[in-house]
Amino acid sequence: MTAREMLEQVLEDLPEDRLSEVLDFAKFVSAREEREAWRDFGRAQLARAYGNDEPDYTEADIKPELNR
Repeated sequence: MTAREMLEQVLEDLPEDRLSEVLDFAKFVSAREEREAWRDFGRAQLARAYGNDEPDYTEADIKPELNR
């Protein structure tokens, strides 16, 4: 029996208010996975944009107005 089948079996016996709780949790899990996917995407884009060959900068390069 698959997890989906077992879940369907459990859901059949739950009252409506408990089904609402299960739905809320399922939405939470789905949103968490989407956040993780976006985080991974952002990290990959950052790594691609700023790789190991990025030059080293000094404070003079970054904040020249502070060296006056």
